Amino acid sequence: MEDYLRMERTYTLDVYTQRDIVMVRGENARLWDDKGRMYIDCVAGIGVMNVGHSHPRVVEAIRRQAGLLMGCSNFFQNDRRALLARKLVEIAPSGERVFL
Repeated sequence: MEDYLRMERTYTLDVYTQRDIVMVRGENARLWDDKGRMYIDCVAGIGVMNVGHSHPRVVEAIRRQAGLLMGCSNFFQNDRRALLARKLVEIAPSGERVFL
């Protein structure tokens, strides 16, 4: 079995204090570690998982988009980014522009 803790400590920058837990799967608000233990995710990826882990609609949207374009540098214009930026400005209390 791979020693993921050792690999993390060897190959990633030590920016945040990390717990000695290796998360391998998520579903809704639950996470599982490499030993099969289940946790309630009270961090939510610091806000980026606020719809839960592996939400079926999000997974399907990612699949659809990945079939078209995986990513696009800010050096170019992009249809999906333009639509998202417009939506964010429309719902922001005093939004004029966004940076993604």
